[in-house]
Amino acid sequence: MAFPKGFLFGTANADHQVEAHDPTREDVWDLWERSQGLTARGQATDFTHRYAEDISAAAALGCQLFRFSIAWARVEPTEGHFDDASLAHYREIAECIRSHGMKVMLTLHHFVWPVWLERDCGGMIGEKFPDLFARYADRVAVAMGDVVDYWITFNEPSQLTFGFIKPWWQSRYYMPPGLPRGSDVEAEAEAVGKLIPSLFLAHARARVAIQSHHSGAKVGVNPLVTGFPTWLQMIMDFGACHRGLSEALFKFTTSGALVSEKGDVDLVIGGVTADEQTRFEISDPYLRTSKAILVKRDFQGEGVDSLQQKNIGVIGIGNQPTSWLRDLPKSCRKTLFANYDDARQALRNGLVDAVYGDALFLISQGIDHASDLRLLASGFSDEAYVVVAPHGHWQLLERVNSAIAAFQSEIPPAGPAAKEAKRPISLQEVFAGADQAHPSLPEGRDMRRIRRRGKIRIGIRSDAPGMAQDTCCQGLEMELAQLITQEIFGDASCLEIVPIAPTFRLKVLETRSGWLNWAWRFWGTTTLIANANWWYLGTSGRLPEELCPAEAVGAQDFVGLDYYWGLPTWKLGRFRSLEDAAHGRFLKAPVWPKGLYHALRRFHRWFPEQELFIVENGSVPNANGVSRSDYLRSHIAEVERALLHGVPVKGYNFWSITSNREWGHPFDPNTDFGLYFVDLDKDPTLQRIPTAEVETYREIIRAASS
Repeated sequence: MAFPKGFLFGTANADHQVEAHDPTREDVWDLWERSQGLTARGQATDFTHRYAEDISAAAALGCQLFRFSIAWARVEPTEGHFDDASLAHYREIAECIRSHGMKVMLTLHHFVWPVWLERDCGGMIGEKFPDLFARYADRVAVAMGDVVDYWITFNEPSQLTFGFIKPWWQSRYYMPPGLPRGSDVEAEAEAVGKLIPSLFLAHARARVAIQSHHSGAKVGVNPLVTGFPTWLQMIMDFGACHRGLSEALFKFTTSGALVSEKGDVDLVIGGVTADEQTRFEISDPYLRTSKAILVKRDFQGEGVDSLQQKNIGVIGIGNQPTSWLRDLPKSCRKTLFANYDDARQALRNGLVDAVYGDALFLISQGIDHASDLRLLASGFSDEAYVVVAPHGHWQLLERVNSAIAAFQSEIPPAGPAAKEAKRPISLQEVFAGADQAHPSLPEGRDMRRIRRRGKIRIGIRSDAPGMAQDTCCQGLEMELAQLITQEIFGDASCLEIVPIAPTFRLKVLETRSGWLNWAWRFWGTTTLIANANWWYLGTSGRLPEELCPAEAVGAQDFVGLDYYWGLPTWKLGRFRSLEDAAHGRFLKAPVWPKGLYHALRRFHRWFPEQELFIVENGSVPNANGVSRSDYLRSHIAEVERALLHGVPVKGYNFWSITSNREWGHPFDPNTDFGLYFVDLDKDPTLQRIPTAEVETYREIIRAASS
């Protein structure tokens, strides 16, 4: 093994993802999860009280480094008031890490900040932010700087831009704070133009504050690096270094679709969840549902455990075929069905013992003869349903969103199958207490084409309530279609319903011109949004000074980076898999270990005198067919390869020590990065269960140390 003496293997977590929600000291992500209708963190893994258990588990692996973060909202609950008890608690965590012979890596800002900072001071783009952040860092350094070995000021600063950028193919901002409805690409460019220099200044001033108390403190950041071919990365870096070019490209490629696609229908209301696809444009969510289990009324048993060794019908579309593994006993047998009609009939005929799927479609408004059926269990997930359109139809979707607002106020949710869905709004709108609608709705070619036709064509899956064989009245999706038609024409009769096969419910939206929008999106995303190199382009003096002020150039003591996914040249056609990962569907994420090697070599060339840390690297149980164990081995091999070529890599953290809450996404195999599995939704004891990768990582560390 090429690992030098003193190389640090470690693991990590983050405050919002593992600490239980405290309603008296909320951070902006707590508000964001509520306002967007996302999965709240709840009790998370209760790291606040169980940190000793997780730290001990990391030490037992042989780790020499443990990374955790401080919740700024708990340390400074109101502006200028610091809580000594909270600071003492975080010091105890650091001391516990050191008592196990491990070094401490501390993060000050892991995607979250206090509500008061956003509400009263303009957040990260407010004029006071750099000095407020430096003051916070100063107080932490005074309280516990002597027990911290490595400091991270900002976790993945490259990702923070997504709080101000909402590309035309996304229905909402990926993270807080968001911009109000009606904000255009000019407003987004202006906000990002404020954010980037603000982050550089805050980092540089926090570093000065920390080192004023501990002169030998090592301070850095960890941008999230995506693996791209070297030739493409060079093009991206060139654009980032020329602000006028990069800003023009940003506005050019994020303002709209290259072509307005014409599918066989104008819209699909077909049980598509907001997190299910990235190929089309989607509306605000119109309702929420969850996974559930349907059985016959006379089924003998209660609860999920009564399904041991039973035959379960699963609808073979969407995420059902994978999520059933999370929700049902391992001894179950699976039978796939193409639609809910056939699955319910098989249940009635005794061919299966239960049916697993979306509660809304299993048994809901309009199902005929439902008295012979019942839900055995529900609430396994929290999924938002949306209306889908081809690319280039944002004006149509604005009207759809208006109809959805009416739908939510006029049609109450029906039992456990359908629940109200939060429409995504910015934190500014949350504070103002109002949902600011788009001030005007211009009519482009897409709307004029629909008006000339005199009707709107809406696809609804053939097994939806109101469409299915065994339904006796109108379902929710049919009612929404009528409201959309009323919004557009003022006459609900100008509606043509097109039944669509559930398995291929989005095929009717696909067009031959779709590849043009794919290329358009690929260019805009890779050159402007996915390029995390801008941070180190700045600290190495390559960015314009208006983006990276002079005081931030060279303001780092090590080079940190996070690396998860990448695409070599011959796989760039699978770019959508990166978008899947951005939406929390990590089971489809593209694995390319060599991209980590390229990143290490690149940053070593830029900063030849500084040590490098892989601050985060990890995977869900299986990513694109690669097991987590193989993922771990292959990426460690690239670290070893970099060391052999003279790159001074100092440490490697596997993300993460336990399962944790993944930023509003439902907890399932798509979002579980833990070495120790914790069933966050179904186990009130939050037991830590070792995965196979615990032994894999232990063996890697043992071999590297021998």
